[in-house]
Amino acid sequence: MLGILTQDLSFTLFNQHFGEHYHNLRDGALKETLHKHIYPSFAYSSYKDSLKVLDICFGLGYNTFALISYAKERGYKGVLEIHSPEIDRGLLLSLESYKYPKSLDKQILKKLITQQYYEEEKLKVFLHLGEAREILTHLKGDFDIVFQDAFSPKKNKMLWTYEYFKRLFEMTSEDCIITTYSQNSSMLYGAFLAGFIPYLLRQKEVRDSIVFTKIVNPCIAIANVLGIVAVDIPHKISLNKNLKALYDEEINEKSKQ
Repeated sequence: MLGILTQDLSFTLFNQHFGEHYHNLRDGALKETLHKHIYPSFAYSSYKDSLKVLDICFGLGYNTFALISYAKERGYKGVLEIHSPEIDRGLLLSLESYKYPKSLDKQILKKLITQQYYEEEKLKVFLHLGEAREILTHLKGDFDIVFQDAFSPKKNKMLWTYEYFKRLFEMTSEDCIITTYSQNSSMLYGAFLAGFIPYLLRQKEVRDSIVFTKIVNPCIAIANVLGIVAVDIPHKISLNKNLKALYDEEINEKSKQ
C-alpha cells in the first residue's frame, strides 16, 4: 500500500468516513508529525525520568513511531510509556504493507496489530481498540504528553469538546503539554474553560499549530527551541460575541435530529 504522496515525500492516507487526510499534504506527513508534535513535546518534557504519553488517535502510527525513534536518537534514558486508542481495526490490519519513512521504527507494528501491546527495556506501548472517549474513561494518569491529533473539530466533534478537554485535564500531570495542529476557536475556548492555557506555535517549516499547558509561563526549554505566543482567549471572545465552546450535549442533540 503506497498511500498518498505529501510535500515532504512521505506518504499519508485519506479517511473516507471523516473525509480528511491523516496528515496535511502541504506540510508533509513526517514533517507535520515531527514539528507539530514530537519536537515541541520532547523539548518541554525530556528532562523527566519517565514519560507517559497519550496519542489521540493511533491512525497510521506516525506520532508513536516518531516519538520512539526520536527519543532513541536523542539518547533519552528514561522510561517511555505510550497509550493510543484506535477505532479502525481494518486500517490497522492494512498497515503492515504501508510505506513508512525509513527514519521511523515500525518493527513494533506487527505486535501492536496482533497483541495490542509491545514492550522492550524502558519502552511500553499500548494500543487500545475502540472509541477514544470510552477508552479515556478507563485510563489512569498522570500523562505528561498528549498528541491531540484526531480528525478536525468539524468532522470529529466529540474529540474536541469542553467535556473531552476536562477529562484530559484530569488525566494529565501539572506540567503536561498537549500538542495539536488545530487552531479552531471553539476548540481553543473549550480547552481554556477546561483549565488549559493555549499557545500559538510558530515554525518556519510548517504552518502554525497549538500547544496547551497548565502552566502560565511554559518552561524556558520550549521557549528557547520554539517560537510560542500566548493565545488571548478573552480577546477572541471580545471580538466574537457569538463564540461558543463545543459541548457534548449540543453535539448529541444535533445527532438525534
